[in-house]
Amino acid sequence: MSNISFEDYIEIQSLISAYCLTTDNADADGFMECWVAPDEFGGYQSGPFGSMATWQEMYEFEKHHVAPGGMANGKRHQATNVHITQQDEDTVHVTHDMIVLEVAEAPMIIATGRYNNSVVVRTEKGWKFKSRTLDVDPGFFKLTGFDPDSH
Repeated sequence: MSNISFEDYIEIQSLISAYCLTTDNADADGFMECWVAPDEFGGYQSGPFGSMATWQEMYEFEKHHVAPGGMANGKRHQATNVHITQQDEDTVHVTHDMIVLEVAEAPMIIATGRYNNSVVVRTEKGWKFKSRTLDVDPGFFKLTGFDPDSH
């Protein structure tokens, strides 16, 4: 059982929401506010969509991802089944499912996946992501014809 405070729990939930909303709103700068400082960044692994070892790589990826023609453009991201596990006073692991909806065209679910054991740490600016790993469900590749081996 986790001993994090109710206030911390709500702040971590809000961080997850901000992560989704800033992507949906094509706000790469706001998205990066969800992360620790560059010198503390622990990486982002998204399988076929890339691995970013540095904060700057993550920022460049997100700017392209949300730009016109980017894969996130015209999409809505929903986080569900959020599970927070306290590691120590200033560190939690967050696992949650992700549902991506097409909203610019005919509305439909276009992708699902799971963020497994994201490391979230307490900073002077509140709770922030330090590292994340996204496991994309295989149905996405069947639906879109996206070839994960080509990326």
